[in-house]
Amino acid sequence: MYDYLAKIILLGPSGAGKSCMLHRFVNSSWKILSSQTIGVEFASKIVHIHPRDPSRGTRKRIKLQLWDTAGTERFRSVSRSYYRGAAGAILVYDVSSWRSFEGLRTYMEDVRALASPDCTMILAGNKMDVAEEGGGRIGGSSSASSYSDGLDSAAASVSSRSTIPALSHSKATVAPEGREVPFDTASRWAGQNGIPVAVEVSAFSGENVDELFERLARMILTKIELGEIDPDDPQSGIQYGDIGGWGIDDGNESIRSRGGRRGGGGNGQLREWEEVFRLSGSTGRRKGCC
Repeated sequence: MYDYLAKIILLGPSGAGKSCMLHRFVNSSWKILSSQTIGVEFASKIVHIHPRDPSRGTRKRIKLQLWDTAGTERFRSVSRSYYRGAAGAILVYDVSSWRSFEGLRTYMEDVRALASPDCTMILAGNKMDVAEEGGGRIGGSSSASSYSDGLDSAAASVSSRSTIPALSHSKATVAPEGREVPFDTASRWAGQNGIPVAVEVSAFSGENVDELFERLARMILTKIELGEIDPDDPQSGIQYGDIGGWGIDDGNESIRSRGGRRGGGGNGQLREWEEVFRLSGSTGRRKGCC
């Protein structure tokens, strides 16, 4: 049961730790064995977010539909086809690899060209556990900001799928000791490029991982409350969930009283994934995929 469904994509160079970060958030554990993502993998989790305005009632349940895209160049054209209609994007880099940080600009430009016009982006530096002591941070990109209270992660069922099975498994790579990307540098770059939040996380220890996803969910919910995002817009990357606003008409069909789409009863979980393999410009046949 949830109020809104939001499509979130994880982007960044290969080896930045996107899959391990997603696994940590969804399963609250370290992914001991990891394999290279081929195409895209999917998972989902519900988070509980308190409204910005307390008068709006109790906390909202937002189901994050998480898309983990391949970072290798040879799968780039496949991955880009899944950006369409994303409500949120997490740009992931390795804090111990300057090269991974340098590669983010292309992903950022692709998001702005292909995702929802109101797509909310967050910058995430992974592997803070291998950087120097002093820890990672979470804050605004233009100036330091404290993280808002009132965010609770919810235990939720998880669905995880892959477009193409992994060819092989290998032990998770461990970045070399030492930091190559200072947090201040990453935060300044984010601010210069209109990315409101820069975060450092550790998929290994779990530090700041939940806060990262919950903060993104809060930012999206705030846009909905302010009317900047309309869940009835198919391009928004947001859909109404199965809590509130539903009634039963004379034809025994579920109908969204707030103007949302209607459909047969009992198909909520199918509806949330119906767009997964429907690519832009498709005419009944999958295009752009291997």
